[in-house]
Amino acid sequence: MSQRFTIASLAHPIALALDEVWQPQEGFHGIEHLDHAATLTHADGRQIHLSERWDDPGYLHARGAFPVSDYPFRRGDRDSIRIAMDEGPEAIARAISDDLIPNHREVHARVTKHNQEVAQIRRDVEELARDFAARLPGARTRIDGSSAYVALRLETGDVGIVIDSHAVSVMLNDAPKAIADAAVFAVSRFLPHVQTSDDERGQPVQCIDY
Repeated sequence: MSQRFTIASLAHPIALALDEVWQPQEGFHGIEHLDHAATLTHADGRQIHLSERWDDPGYLHARGAFPVSDYPFRRGDRDSIRIAMDEGPEAIARAISDDLIPNHREVHARVTKHNQEVAQIRRDVEELARDFAARLPGARTRIDGSSAYVALRLETGDVGIVIDSHAVSVMLNDAPKAIADAAVFAVSRFLPHVQTSDDERGQPVQCIDY
């Protein structure tokens, strides 16, 4: 009688047969060990999930895993491969090496770079919002990821500063020209590439890329 392969029994020999160093990890649901799932983890953080689907018994499905991201995945970025488990670990490893790892490595690098850039933008936005708030005593600050809003209510009008990624807008409501000029000057002193236009009510609107 032929041997009944499981994902759990195949994970370690598959990892050994791959060209690079991959660590196999058993699949768990809570504390329950899963025979039908496992993960291979590379030293650089990449992961490959192995599974046998309930509706496709006898076949191993391998797919690359990605960190949580708002990266705009395209068709083919998250493809998986399917191979009969009785092909054995060496054949499965060759299929993973040839048909999955190259594309996954490239896309994983793009996702990682995207996440790093987004994280930097969020740090910049938070720092800039707090910097604005420190210059405007009594201002209220709301930070939401890569966007922030700094609002200052005055007896003579309202000042709002909207930070959206690398763009900053200064909005004024019923503020006299002196307040408008002061707000624009305060912002433009430490932000380059300033361009100013007027809204439909004649109030200055500051649009800045930093």
